[in-house]
Amino acid sequence: MSKKMNNQEMSQPSSAGNSEESMVKKGRYYVQALNEAIFLVRECQSSNNKPGVDDIIVRSFSIRYDAYSYANSLNE
Repeated sequence: MSKKMNNQEMSQPSSAGNSEESMVKKGRYYVQALNEAIFLVRECQSSNNKPGVDDIIVRSFSIRYDAYSYANSLNE
């Protein structure tokens, strides 16, 4: 494929191997990408506002855009 597509893919977390890389946090609710097809919206439970293993899974999505839209609506 094209070099541009490879750069775009690299900037989007899609691996569950490194939990810090697979989570994007913008508020109390954030999206965790488990792989290319599963995106979890989670609620941060820690007092230091960092994603953790005890965070509640609110909802799962198969489309990245839908997961981010849902998380953003909860954070408003």
